[in-house]
Amino acid sequence: MAYTNDDEALQQWPVECRDVALQYLKTSHEMVRKLLEALLGNIGAELDDSKIDGFIGKKMVNMNFYLTCTNPELTIGVRHHFDMDTLTILLQDGIGGLYIKVPQDVNMEKKGEWIEIPPIFGALIINISDMLQIWSNGRYKSAEHIVHTTSTKSRVSIPIFATHNQHKRLHHYPKWWRKMEQLVINNFCFQIT
Repeated sequence: MAYTNDDEALQQWPVECRDVALQYLKTSHEMVRKLLEALLGNIGAELDDSKIDGFIGKKMVNMNFYLTCTNPELTIGVRHHFDMDTLTILLQDGIGGLYIKVPQDVNMEKKGEWIEIPPIFGALIINISDMLQIWSNGRYKSAEHIVHTTSTKSRVSIPIFATHNQHKRLHHYPKWWRKMEQLVINNFCFQIT
């Protein structure tokens, strides 16, 4: 469900979840702003409020339901992918099933392997996504992830995708990189497979 304004959400979103989803989306906005300010501030970027809103001005909320499967190893809830937005905020239930791929360039024992992100009651999962990887010149890495079904219980996850205003031109912010090394991510395009 893409959010453009309250009136459209009230008219078009399913009645069963509309009010709760709208409230969840609105209350998460300030949290997403603070997260982005902290992440960008960590790499020396300074943005005024209008630019922050340009990074996260469009939001979409999904409500995903994954049925149980007697042979979960034979099926996938969602195949491996990267999110194309700026940040993804995930509220998941206590069932589990979300896995991330440990990047090859990380100094960890399990590099290149898929590891499960265990659900923690009351916790949100924050995924760095493609746009933030581009804007940070690769300092932050987009998280490759996959969702598996389980044989015990159905699973619910509710991600919020915070992304840039699409009418804004996408580009690097060169003044940020003066403090860093050369521009690593120079040309980019999205490929949907």
